[in-house]
Amino acid sequence: MVVLLVAWWAMARLRPARTLVIEYLAVAVAAWIGEETCIRFYRFYEYSMGWSLRLDEVPLLVPLIWPLVILSAREVGRALGVPARWMPLWVLAQVTVDASLVEIIAVQAGYWVWYDRGYYDVPPVGILGWGLFAAGAVWALEQRRPLLAVLTGPVVAHVGLLASWWLLFRWVGRGDLGPNAWIGVCVSAGIALLVAIPFRARVPLAVMLPRMIAASLFVAVLTQLPAPWTPYVAHTIAIAAPYLVLTRFGSPRQVDVGGQARA
Repeated sequence: MVVLLVAWWAMARLRPARTLVIEYLAVAVAAWIGEETCIRFYRFYEYSMGWSLRLDEVPLLVPLIWPLVILSAREVGRALGVPARWMPLWVLAQVTVDASLVEIIAVQAGYWVWYDRGYYDVPPVGILGWGLFAAGAVWALEQRRPLLAVLTGPVVAHVGLLASWWLLFRWVGRGDLGPNAWIGVCVSAGIALLVAIPFRARVPLAVMLPRMIAASLFVAVLTQLPAPWTPYVAHTIAIAAPYLVLTRFGSPRQVDVGGQARA
């Protein structure tokens, strides 16, 4: 709850309160629909019994938290000057990276379980799923039709999951991927880091603060995992490095209503 309140306080400084409430509620409902239907349709994962206050298969906290992840990723894109037409792709990439950290640590901590193995017990399709959902939801937000996100988020997630599964993940990336997958992540992170250097921009603390607090909570969970947790620390560093290079604190560039950066 502390994270939710701080995130709300920070994001309310960036967006009109009415707009933020509508977008948050629309994405929250979409997140519940997306999670509930994915669990029921595919039976690929389930939440542990330790969660309380469930909405059928989905713990209540999940649709409350994910809108903040998605909306804050969108705000980072705005601060970096990502054009509105490219925002869904930016959010797709960023939320997929975020989900890799969340999924791996949460699964190791026993918050939920996947029935297909993969990268540290998380199948790649499971990591990609949240990025697809976020892209679909943000597309509707960028069209200034937030209520449409209730439909576009789950639909894009399901279409993307089915397409990526039958065209790729059903045939490759199954089973325990072992250390070679981590090497691939490190190489990809290194390339992303080099690409990010020329695009560094100042990001306001109001944008960074919710993400910093959320990340610190998962780092705290990470330290409580049974040893050895060195591989998970290595993954965290690998995905955080490009993001830290891409952003820096300071006075942000002004952003107009359409999300275009101005000097």
